Amino acid sequence: MDGFEEIKKLLEDCNQSHILKYWDELSVEQQKEFLKQLNNLDIKGACEMWERLQERDKYDKIDENDVIPVETEVERNCSHDVIIAYRNIGLEEISKGTVAVIVLAGGQGTRLGMSYPKGMCSTGIPSGKTLFQLQAERIKRLQELAKEKSGTEGIIHWYIMTSEATDIITDKFIQQSQYFNLNKNNVRLFKQSQVPCFDLEGKFILEEKDGIAMAPDGNGGIYKALKQNGILDEMDKKGIKYVFVHSVDNILIKVADPVFIGKAVKDKADCALKVIKKTDPKEPLGVVIRSNGTPKVVEYSEILQAGKLEQASGDGLVFNSGNICIHLFTVTFLKTISNEYEQDLKLHEAKKIITQIGPEGDKIRPTQPNCIKIEKFIFDVLPYSKNFMAWQVERSEEFSPVKNSDLCKKDCFTSAKADLLMLHKKWVENNGGICKGVEIEISPLVSYGGEGLDFIKGKEFKETEIILAKSEQTQI
Repeated sequence: MDGFEEIKKLLEDCNQSHILKYWDELSVEQQKEFLKQLNNLDIKGACEMWERLQERDKYDKIDENDVIPVETEVERNCSHDVIIAYRNIGLEEISKGTVAVIVLAGGQGTRLGMSYPKGMCSTGIPSGKTLFQLQAERIKRLQELAKEKSGTEGIIHWYIMTSEATDIITDKFIQQSQYFNLNKNNVRLFKQSQVPCFDLEGKFILEEKDGIAMAPDGNGGIYKALKQNGILDEMDKKGIKYVFVHSVDNILIKVADPVFIGKAVKDKADCALKVIKKTDPKEPLGVVIRSNGTPKVVEYSEILQAGKLEQASGDGLVFNSGNICIHLFTVTFLKTISNEYEQDLKLHEAKKIITQIGPEGDKIRPTQPNCIKIEKFIFDVLPYSKNFMAWQVERSEEFSPVKNSDLCKKDCFTSAKADLLMLHKKWVENNGGICKGVEIEISPLVSYGGEGLDFIKGKEFKETEIILAKSEQTQI
C-alpha cells in the first residue's frame, strides 16, 4: 500500500511500531483509513512533546522566594465615572468593528452526564436557553448598545473554537438556531488540533485495532489553531484589534465586556485577564502571580508544590487572584505568540482512564489511569506579555461555571441557574422592582448588565416571569 513502508519506518524510528500489531488483520479499507490517520499525524513531533513533558520539572518549579501576588485593579473600587469612561471606550471599539470574541467550546458535557457539547446545554433556567444562546444574545445586545452610543452599527465578530468531538454537532446546532439572529457572516467555527494519547511509558495507545486514541490539545491549542485556520489573517483583513476569549461553560460571562475592553485599551495592555478573589486555597482555580517578576498562572493542581501560595493575611489569602479563563488579547500579541512562541509553551499532563485494545486484542477499560493526555493551557502566554493587566471582578456577577453534574452540588446546573436568577433579582431590585420568593429571568436582549430596566420600577412580581425583548415574545 502506497506510503505504508515510510510510515512503518518512521514508527520504528520513534519506537512506536507496536501500533501496527494488528495491521494484517485489517481489511483494505481499514488499512487505508488507519494509514490516513497516521499520515495526518506529526508522529515525530508528538514523540518530541512526550520527551519535553518528561523534562518539565526543569522549568515547572516555583521559587517561593521570588513569588509575589500579581498587581490587580479592583473594578468595584473604581468610581462610577471611571467605569463609565472605560465602558464608553469599549463600546466605541465595538462600534468600529475592532472587537472579536472567541468562545472555547471544545468540551463535551461528559461530566455533566451528557454526550453533546457544553454550549448546547440549558441549565434549567425558565426560558430553557442554552449557554450558546445566552452568549450570542449578549453579543447582539452589546452591538445595539454600541450603536446607541455612537450612532454606528456595532459589529462583534464571533468565533467558536471546537474540537474533533464537538465540531460537526456544534456547527449544525448554530445553523439550525439561525445563528441566534446574528449576522452569519460574522460567525465562524474553527477546530483545534488533536494529539495522540500516551500510555504511562510514552507509547501511543490503540483505541481500536485501526486507530490511535487522540485528544484535543487543551485550551492552549488556540494559538496553533488560530494560525492553522487562517483566523489571524482574517482578523487583520476585518480590522479586528482586540480579541475577547472565554470558556463556554460560564453562565454569567460578560461576553466582550466593554468595561474590561475599555480598561485594557486605555492601559495599552497586550494581554489581560479577569480574576476573582479566591477565599479557599483548595478551590480549583489557578492563581495569578508574579514569579521572578513575570506574570503567570499557577494551575491549582500544581499549587501544592509551593506552600507559600496558601499563606493567609488578615483579610484572606495573600495569593488570592483566581483565574476564571476570561482573557483579552491584542491581535498583534496573538500573532507574536502563534508565529514565534507557540511551540515553546509549557506542556501539562492529565492522567485519564480510557478504553484501549489490550494485549490479547480485545477492548479493555482499566480501573486505574492508563492514559496521559498532553495539553497546553491558554494562560501560559502571560510571560510573553509586554504590558499585562489583571482586572478583579465580582464572583456573583461574572463567574458561575457548569463543570459538574448536580450530584456535586457545586459548579453544576443547579448552582449556575441559581446564580443567574440571583443576579437578575438584584437587577430588578436595583431598578425599583419587587420579587420576593419568585424566579425572574431577564433576556440578554433586554439587558446586558442591568441597564435599560427603568420600566420595572414599582412593579411587583408574584410569579415566575421571563422578561423578554419584543422580538422574542412569541418564540418562548
